[in-house]
Amino acid sequence: MTVSVRRTARPLTTLALVAAVTVSCAGPGGDTTRTDASPAAPSSPAASERASGKDGFSASPRSSLSRPEGDDEAASPPSGRYATLPASISGRVPVFRHGPRAEDARADGENREKRERAGKSGDEEDKVVALTFDAALSAEDTEDTEDAENAENAENSENTERAGEDGERHDNPGLISALRREKVPATVFMSGLWAQTYKHQARAIGRDDLFEVGSLSHSHRAFTDDCRDLPALAPDKRLADVLKGRKTIRAAGVKNLTPYFRFPGGCFDDRSRRAIAPAEVTAVAGDVVAPDAGEKDPEKVAERVLKDVRPGSVVMLRCDREKAPATEKAVRRIVPELRERGYRLVRVSEMIASAVGRD
Repeated sequence: MTVSVRRTARPLTTLALVAAVTVSCAGPGGDTTRTDASPAAPSSPAASERASGKDGFSASPRSSLSRPEGDDEAASPPSGRYATLPASISGRVPVFRHGPRAEDARADGENREKRERAGKSGDEEDKVVALTFDAALSAEDTEDTEDAENAENAENSENTERAGEDGERHDNPGLISALRREKVPATVFMSGLWAQTYKHQARAIGRDDLFEVGSLSHSHRAFTDDCRDLPALAPDKRLADVLKGRKTIRAAGVKNLTPYFRFPGGCFDDRSRRAIAPAEVTAVAGDVVAPDAGEKDPEKVAERVLKDVRPGSVVMLRCDREKAPATEKAVRRIVPELRERGYRLVRVSEMIASAVGRD
């Protein structure tokens, strides 16, 4: 089910976009996608519940702040800084897929007229895009089994800084440097193990006002049993893994940790959404999945993104030079092209803030 929240149009501010924000309650997103049908198929009990109006978001969305059980106060964002979408009344975390849609704004004649009187066109207000990057690392990614065990079990060990350093590299400092050079605001989703292993980079990203950080859990294991090549996390460990991921990211020195979460592999279902509800996070999927996994040709990645992007899109890319070697060069093409088309690049928090009516 897709729920659209419309608000009276207003001028853009740092934390307010425009009228229509769309929230998706199920579907793929992240660095991989599910191979089966959506978990919210019409024949499912969950879909029937939503169809009856029992599982929708409030017509007047509210903001909330994450301070989940088991997560210490230091790991929570400063009061009032980041907005979250409300959980459904049936106990699922909300899933945010994309922001304003130009066609929604055009359909609202009254709001459009007000914008025109204010000297702003609907296109000017709606043409925003959020670039997101998954910095994912799991124990399975490290080349040496002993290093993998150290990364999993010794959070403050010197070995966590070296895990994976002698083998594959799953960071991408060149990509982050390119974003800084072009002054591109972005949201980076980190797994706890990635923040542990690349602690200095996590700290630098997490203290740069250009970026904001979300979580990919700690282990970056799947929250469903059928998520392509990702090993599944036991159902009774899912909430703990989300909380541990936040704690580990904060321990790496990240200051701008948001209450936003991305399901590893983009795979989720009703059960997983209920399991992590106590964490009080807003899950972020997206509507444009860049085909950068394993792709060596940056033009193919850039062309696909530029073809699929629409006003309000949340674009999902990887921050992993081993698994996504073409991403940096693709972004060098994507960013100027988007700006040439009149798009403004924003962080995910700015889109979500508009959904809860905050300025």
